[in-house]
Amino acid sequence: MQRFYGWLYDRFMASGRAGEEPLDITPQAHRSQRQSIGIHLLALTLNRTGDVLADAKLILPWLLGAVGAPLFLVAWLVPVRESLALLPQLILAQWIRRFPRRGGLWSAGCLVQGLSALGMGLVPLSPWSGATAGNLVLGLLALFSLARCLCSIVIKDTMGKTIDRRRRGQVSGFATSLGGLVGMALALSLMLGWLSDTSRMALGLVLLLAGFAWLLAALVYRSLPEWPDAAPASRGANAALKDYGKLIRDPHFQRFLLTRGLFLSTALVAPFYVVLARQQGGSDLAGLGTLLLMAALANLISGNIWGRLADHSSRRVLVMAGILCGLLAFCVILGQLRHWPIVSSNWWYGLVIFVLYLAHAGVRLGRATYLVDMARAHNRAQLVALGNTIIGLVLLLAGAALSLAGPQAILWLIAILGSLSWLAALSAWALPEVTAV
Repeated sequence: MQRFYGWLYDRFMASGRAGEEPLDITPQAHRSQRQSIGIHLLALTLNRTGDVLADAKLILPWLLGAVGAPLFLVAWLVPVRESLALLPQLILAQWIRRFPRRGGLWSAGCLVQGLSALGMGLVPLSPWSGATAGNLVLGLLALFSLARCLCSIVIKDTMGKTIDRRRRGQVSGFATSLGGLVGMALALSLMLGWLSDTSRMALGLVLLLAGFAWLLAALVYRSLPEWPDAAPASRGANAALKDYGKLIRDPHFQRFLLTRGLFLSTALVAPFYVVLARQQGGSDLAGLGTLLLMAALANLISGNIWGRLADHSSRRVLVMAGILCGLLAFCVILGQLRHWPIVSSNWWYGLVIFVLYLAHAGVRLGRATYLVDMARAHNRAQLVALGNTIIGLVLLLAGAALSLAGPQAILWLIAILGSLSWLAALSAWALPEVTAV
């Protein structure tokens, strides 16, 4: 397998080296970086494939609609998926410090994600329907999100220990692009009816494939060359609280949290675009396939572009992505108010989803790269956990506020969230530069 990982490195990474000397990893890790990058490329591509096949913003709403679940369960999908993947990280970050080597924890998290996705895939293939099927999917999604919570902390920590600074964004970007190819194949299969003639069967098969992708990712990541931390692995609760207190008082970290909180608008706006698409184009598999095709195309294009830009300046990536999301929101509003003929087409909303996913990929990659580069080895896991816990609370509050609005307020909500995207871009512009060297 080492030859295969080396081939992945030679095939997908840019020619040349980030530097003869390690930037912010140990010399031992630097010597094994070729294998480490190859493993990350394959594992993250499989992880991204699972994300595409089990997208909580596109696939799971269609699944609940196909099994006849009530609307209030559909409304809980994104809050459960996002908040449970963020909130427990403060506790888990302290717990993982007990493990000098943490790659196995990422594999364990992928194992649980895979089993959860397999369970969700079996629901539409079973006789269950209505609220019973919806509650099963929601419960499995909650378990999935808790496992994702663990993986979110560990991957940033292990990547920061095994890959040089100027390579991390490129690795993540390529994984996003390759996952986009899988999304395009899925979209075409749905549009042409290759998977099944029924929504339940097709969506069940898609989720089963997602589960197997995560199980394979867990197996691949077990071979990551990783060395134990030099610092003590366990600390008392009082010491941990003091550490978190110091971090939360750091002005740089506070400004990053404000920026990231404003960028939640780019994720929160997505369901409202999907609602408009369903109102105009219907909820058949061809319409879903159109949205998935454009989302996958955006991932395919965005990964490499944003990854390379993030390795030069993750701050500028955030600025560009925020501006793009704001412009998109106001184009959608203008089209609705002016009654453009194109707004009744599935392909118009496919274009909207394309631009949104293109920009949101930049937000995700930019903020992750910025945080990893801002942190250092001794506090990276804690910074990730503290930031995600705070953002998880903000996400729950924002979701609760948005859920109070009626369907007639959709355009107002899009306008508000678009304006917040522009504020996020301004906030990102004011951040100190940490990536450019």
